[in-house]
Amino acid sequence: MDCWSVLQLSDDAELREIKRSYARLLKTFRPDEDPEGFQRLRDAYERAQAIAQWRLDNAEDKEEENDVLVATEASVFAAMALDSALARQHSAMQDQAPDFSQKAFAPLNPAAPEPFVAPSAMAVHSEPLDVDTDHDAHAAESQTAWALLDGLSEDNLDERWEQARQQGCAEAFQRLLLQLCFDHPRLRSAVLVWAVEHLGWLGPWQEIAMSEWQRDSLALSLMSDYQENLRALLETPSEREFLNLLKRYTAQPWLQVFDRREQWQQNLLQLLNDSEWSVPLFDRIGQLFGWDDNKGLHPQPDWLWEALIERCNQESFYDNLRAKAESDRTWAADVQAAHLLVNPLKPLQQKKMIDTFGQNEWQACHDLSETLKWRYPELLARLPYANVFYWRRFFPRPIAAETWIRVWAAIALALGLFYLTGKDRSAASIVFIPMLFACAPVWFFRFALSWWAVLTAHIIVFDLWLTEGLIPRHWNPDTRWLVIRHGVPQAVMVLLFSLLLGPLGAFTYIGVIVIGLWHKRRIGSLDADFSNRHPWLTALHWAHFSPLQLLFLLIMTGVILASRLGYSVQQLIPG
Repeated sequence: MDCWSVLQLSDDAELREIKRSYARLLKTFRPDEDPEGFQRLRDAYERAQAIAQWRLDNAEDKEEENDVLVATEASVFAAMALDSALARQHSAMQDQAPDFSQKAFAPLNPAAPEPFVAPSAMAVHSEPLDVDTDHDAHAAESQTAWALLDGLSEDNLDERWEQARQQGCAEAFQRLLLQLCFDHPRLRSAVLVWAVEHLGWLGPWQEIAMSEWQRDSLALSLMSDYQENLRALLETPSEREFLNLLKRYTAQPWLQVFDRREQWQQNLLQLLNDSEWSVPLFDRIGQLFGWDDNKGLHPQPDWLWEALIERCNQESFYDNLRAKAESDRTWAADVQAAHLLVNPLKPLQQKKMIDTFGQNEWQACHDLSETLKWRYPELLARLPYANVFYWRRFFPRPIAAETWIRVWAAIALALGLFYLTGKDRSAASIVFIPMLFACAPVWFFRFALSWWAVLTAHIIVFDLWLTEGLIPRHWNPDTRWLVIRHGVPQAVMVLLFSLLLGPLGAFTYIGVIVIGLWHKRRIGSLDADFSNRHPWLTALHWAHFSPLQLLFLLIMTGVILASRLGYSVQQLIPG
């Protein structure tokens, strides 16, 4: 698309029309909202202005040539008129012979007549034509510089520049290089880098004149090229080469200006935020620019700087954690925790290590897992186990006191429904006797599970293998529930409710458990300290239950009650 199409003008528009169209379109292509559109508009504006100015200059040259041609033609006509007048006068003198006999004095030759001079001819002869030698020299210099651009490449820039200096067209060559940077974006990077290093472009001593827009555009383009070069080095383990290149870029004169230096440091912060690097490299970069977080000396914005500082803390923590994981001080609790969470171990190796753990080691594992999960969650992707609490499956989780109260209440409710079929339906047989008899199975379960936990701890590796083989991982992602350790006690509970209430009792128990696992929403919440101090009140609180669990329990209780009283489904639901 040419400049006239961008400016929405015809190709014969004048300077005034170009400026008006540019001012109108500038409201649409704002530099802060559409930088690419503004760049195209600005390029088209500069190009159209150059073309219109060139037309105007050529029009003035043609007018001057026409004036000279008219003056020359007038002088020719004047000379022709003068020759004609002299010829007529000479012919008349020959026709009339002078009569010297009547004269008393000696005859004299007649004086030559004054030649006739036309006014235009007088003007031409009095003011000789001024030839524009400077314009011709400028055109010749530009033509020579244009010839040097033929076949220009990154490899022969030095050679062409030396030729331009020898042929006296260095200034025109620089102007054409500047124009080349905007007309041919593919060559901009190579030309700009070379011109900054060899011709001092963008610096305080550059010889070529640039507009503010051209200077800013070239500076942004050069910074972008620098960033890409540094990014490529960061992606490879070449931190020394990265630092050397960064020093060379930063030492350039055009980056010593305050605004440019600030912009360069901000771009570097963004580059570090988007790339991987080590903490020693960040420290060296900070020393290069004089950054100091304690003194508040750092580039803007603050949020990006704080993110990089937190990332440095994270990297330092991870390096320290890796050092502990490779340490031989296996007697230290923090070293044992690092070995367990950082090193990829097989279940049998994990079990062997955990068998030697005491209270200090378990506490160190808990503290390290909490730090990784909540403060440095990005480090989880580098660890062999995404669930940093996986070690909990190797030791039995304690059963809360309110859990046993709920089990007691469930067994008492089942016994109460069971005694409804008896002859004695008094309050004592339906309420108090079930509440008393429910204590026996609860006590038995507590005693049995204490030994069951010790027994299953010895076969935990087999239990993990069996669980991962039978239960899909998306159903049990953290291997929280094990087939042998947790499945067998649940099967005993299902069998107990099945013996008391039949299939409806087993279905009710299984349904409540499944809904609790599937529906994560809970009715309310309860303070943890209060729950530990008052297990009875916690058992009466429904905070840990889903609303669907309560609804299902009430419905199934009603169905079982009606079934125990002798009603059938046809009687409950007519038709």
